[in-house]
Amino acid sequence: MTNVKERFLVFGHRGSPKRFPENTLASFEEAIRAGADGFETDLRLLTDKMAVLYHDDEFFDEDVETLSSLNLAEKGSVVNRLTDLAPYAERTTMVLEVKRSKWENVLLEHITGWPNVIVASFDHSTIQNLARRETGIPLGITMYCNIVGIGEYAASVGASWVFPNYHYVDADMVADLHERGIKVVPWTPNRVREWARLREIGCDGVITDYPAEAVEWRAGLTANSSPNA
Repeated sequence: MTNVKERFLVFGHRGSPKRFPENTLASFEEAIRAGADGFETDLRLLTDKMAVLYHDDEFFDEDVETLSSLNLAEKGSVVNRLTDLAPYAERTTMVLEVKRSKWENVLLEHITGWPNVIVASFDHSTIQNLARRETGIPLGITMYCNIVGIGEYAASVGASWVFPNYHYVDADMVADLHERGIKVVPWTPNRVREWARLREIGCDGVITDYPAEAVEWRAGLTANSSPNA
């Protein structure tokens, strides 16, 4: 059996979005059922201070952050809240991606004390702000690209995880980050050949739309490496 510290991690991208609607409890449950190590989800703050699980910037051509939970309900949208994730904190690892900054206080009111969470964001000022508060919550930066001097940069903003677009990940990036003890988990590779390449160059795992298939692929690797295989 693979030691958990050596496991190539599989996180469901917004749960298991090819089987259930993304960022829903059903989607998260499916990822867990399939054997994923956890899931990633998106967080936004509405005008009535309700934190919700929602990815897109807009809802019917309106900025999501300019709406309230009542506005969403009136438009027929049903979204899960950050508070709905509390029971999962004891069950699995959650990567909570904060889509926009400036609501760190509300975020911390909800998640302080939750185990097994990683807070990440494309807005790296959010991560730097949280790092300065010394909350003890693991932090990560999400990226579309590769950054020159990525290891030094990630460490400087307080990240212990980096979540890059998988197209930009190479062995040099991984080595630079690993030298500083920073884990590398790219998004969103969905093919076996992509998972295999990322594992080969040393990545710590993947965030994928197909967690069940990735778990099955990983299990095959473990079986093939068994002394009895």
